[in-house]
Amino acid sequence: MDLLERILHRPNMQRAFKRVKSNKGSGGVDGIEMEGFKAQIEDEWPFIKTEILEGVYQPEPLRRVEIEKPSGGTRLLGIPTLMDRMIQQGIAQELTILYDGIFSENSYGFRPKRNAHQGLLKARAYVNEGYSYLVDIDLEQFFDRVNHDYLLTLLSKRIKDKRVLKLIHRYLQAGAMEEGVARVNREGTPQGGPLSPILSNILLDELDRELEKRGHKFVRYADDICIFARSERGSERVLSSISKFIERVLKLKVNRVKSKTTRPGASKLLGYSFYKRKNGTHGLLIGAGSIKKYKDKVRKITCRSTPIGMYSRYEQLASLNRGWYNYFKLSDARSIFSELDGWVRRRLRLCYWKQWGSPKTRANMLRKQGILGEQAYSWSNTRKGCWRISGSRILSNAFGNSYLRREGYLSLKELSILPNTLF
Repeated sequence: MDLLERILHRPNMQRAFKRVKSNKGSGGVDGIEMEGFKAQIEDEWPFIKTEILEGVYQPEPLRRVEIEKPSGGTRLLGIPTLMDRMIQQGIAQELTILYDGIFSENSYGFRPKRNAHQGLLKARAYVNEGYSYLVDIDLEQFFDRVNHDYLLTLLSKRIKDKRVLKLIHRYLQAGAMEEGVARVNREGTPQGGPLSPILSNILLDELDRELEKRGHKFVRYADDICIFARSERGSERVLSSISKFIERVLKLKVNRVKSKTTRPGASKLLGYSFYKRKNGTHGLLIGAGSIKKYKDKVRKITCRSTPIGMYSRYEQLASLNRGWYNYFKLSDARSIFSELDGWVRRRLRLCYWKQWGSPKTRANMLRKQGILGEQAYSWSNTRKGCWRISGSRILSNAFGNSYLRREGYLSLKELSILPNTLF
């Protein structure tokens, strides 16, 4: 069976459909959401499959969506229609089978049975082996700058079915709708589709091979690249020579301002930072930027202008804390979880205080929480600011930790103590 037939084979497309469905993403420019997607498949798939086999299928334009970047600013995503997402997922699944076995052992992003934690532990091991200078290479707008001709040349070395190359090329060129007109995409692999991660790994595998050929220690997670050296001079040579290779051979742009050599204590990798233990070895800490991003999410959930009830706030916080703890559980410093819990509880107490509104309501609610009448009256009429009150002993007594837990607050500290299997 040729590659295109394997891609369109019923079991592969069924897996692709289940994956798209489980991701619960929104629809594309055709306006079809998940509720109507199954009916669309039943009506249109036989014709679309025939068009793909005949080489005449044309993907729909992408729907542009802006998302906030953790470092500030926005990132443009290109959201395919659900039908194109399913087809892309089907292609990605077969390409993964074809390529994953030849990828570098130092590549951890968007690969089966590989994850960021493995990359972080490998990085920590390199630092503790004496590779105490880190080369952080920042690829400027990587996903937007991928050269189509170079990528297709790479793909043609392993993919002999020209129909698949043609289909991938059409997905690369599928532009976004702008003012009602579809603009053809001349470079880049649009973020937002299932095909982009595997294509980026295929392209950057050329960088992995070059680094291995030169004998460098490195960790790569998608376009996050960190190379390890034993000396400052060596790290500077690596930064210079590898930057030239990336720009000359891979035809990508290196951000010379953000790319740098650092010591472990000043570096950031996949949301973590390194620190030196008392015994001289290095461990992992949660990066300051990751903590800021977490707090920003909590602020959004607990903001008064967010039109949701307390039950929904607790649900969203529980989901956030589960995911956040599971990612950052490699951190050696456990006290940060208790510190953040204290801050989140203060935000929750602030929600209650603002929710009550008037002094009369506040006094009544404080009494219900067991605060004596005179104290309840005094605090409900205070001129102190809301944030200051949220940190007061009176609200800590009214809404103690056990009360907030009963209401639904799942703390980071609790997650760090209880078995992961419960969550």
